[in-house]
Amino acid sequence: MSAHLAAAALGYNVWWITAIGQQEAQDAMKPLLGIPEDLSVLDIMCFGPPKKAPYKRWKKRLDEIVNWDRFDPEHYWTGEQIEEWVRTRRHRVMYRDESNID
Repeated sequence: MSAHLAAAALGYNVWWITAIGQQEAQDAMKPLLGIPEDLSVLDIMCFGPPKKAPYKRWKKRLDEIVNWDRFDPEHYWTGEQIEEWVRTRRHRVMYRDESNID
């Protein structure tokens, strides 16, 4: 996960593939990398520059999530409030460009 986050911070796209139980991936990667037969490939991570520039995704404003010195009760949501937001608002902001929010 740290490698994935670091690559993203540097502007790379990452494709993380689990190779456990994937015999085809094992057969392809072991000879390519010189991995002995008695070892297994666990994960494969493909790194590369993005094909197109990423868009700026929606996120909460900093003042909506930061607490200074103590917890701000204004930031507290009950389980019911979270479920309501997921039901009624999340689909309007998830995976959307910040300028394209419903």
